[in-house]
Amino acid sequence: MVAQRVRDYEMVIILSPEATEDELTGILDRVDGWITERGGEIKERDIWGLKRFAYPIKKFMEGNYSLTTFKIDVGMAQDLDRYLKSSEDILRALVVKL
Repeated sequence: MVAQRVRDYEMVIILSPEATEDELTGILDRVDGWITERGGEIKERDIWGLKRFAYPIKKFMEGNYSLTTFKIDVGMAQDLDRYLKSSEDILRALVVKL
């Protein structure tokens, strides 16, 4: 049996500035649920709020930022990155190993 390689990660997600607070919470809860359903553990979520971009992203000049720290298996982290990039609700996302 292969041992799981669980590591700590940090994820920054940028969401539309037009999203309501309930929509933001729903999207972030959905992403957190994706992580926990696959054996991950959410450590902390910090919502930074609305920040201005240096250049337009999908025709927006600002976005709602969120930082999440979590633990998950290495293989699932790669799947999470693909999941975030395929989501239409998310303008940009970055997952990095701590």
